[in-house]
Amino acid sequence: MSMERIIAIVQARLTSTRLPGKVLLPLAGVPLINRVIERLAGCRSLDGLCVTIPEGDAQLSLKTHLMSVGGVSVESGPEADVLQRTLIAAEAHKATVVVRVTSDCPFVDPVLVDTVIAAHKAGEFEYARTAMDSGFPLGFDCEVFTIDSLRIAYKEAGDPYEREHVTPFIWRRPDRFSTVILDHKPDRRHWRLVVDTSEDYELACKVYELLHKKVPGFRYLDLIDLFRVQPQLLDLNRSIQQTPYIFDSQKEYP
Repeated sequence: MSMERIIAIVQARLTSTRLPGKVLLPLAGVPLINRVIERLAGCRSLDGLCVTIPEGDAQLSLKTHLMSVGGVSVESGPEADVLQRTLIAAEAHKATVVVRVTSDCPFVDPVLVDTVIAAHKAGEFEYARTAMDSGFPLGFDCEVFTIDSLRIAYKEAGDPYEREHVTPFIWRRPDRFSTVILDHKPDRRHWRLVVDTSEDYELACKVYELLHKKVPGFRYLDLIDLFRVQPQLLDLNRSIQQTPYIFDSQKEYP
């Protein structure tokens, strides 16, 4: 049996619609993307870390910055076809397993990422992830999938939604791809710890201000303690509506 090579791929761009340039906004003294990278660097199960960005001059400042960050490589591909861009990065690093995290998640917990990877390994699942609509806070999302699953998705996906969001082709078809979902109790999915709007960014800045100097590698349990003492922080972005996943349980996805 061939050895697994597990590569984390972070998708990033400067042209996000609701908060353009967010990945380079400062967060406790460094760009937000650096916080995502440093947290993933704390994972024990990874063999490499790559940031995949769109091609083109609009991303030049992001590419230049990332080239100066240690411990991470940079790959480019089509902006709209993130599925292809992810495959380009995975194959460039000879990945057998891909860990997908988005660049707007500066609270991603490396222990949870390692746990999802362990779940993938334990059952030899083709696809493992945190639950979509319950469990861990929004922004803790992590997906793990095999390179073979990614290649099938790239070859067969025709729906623009499936190409933009990388994994819908896989999770819409659990009959084709063996799957494990990690849920969590109590349900804290309503905690919005993702940076997609100015309100999200304000919350992220306040949390990092309160925690980062005291506990640079703060984790999920530290956030629980903080919000228990200062629950009003979660009101900063409570009104923001998250774009739902598109999945029709009545529809048969070929």
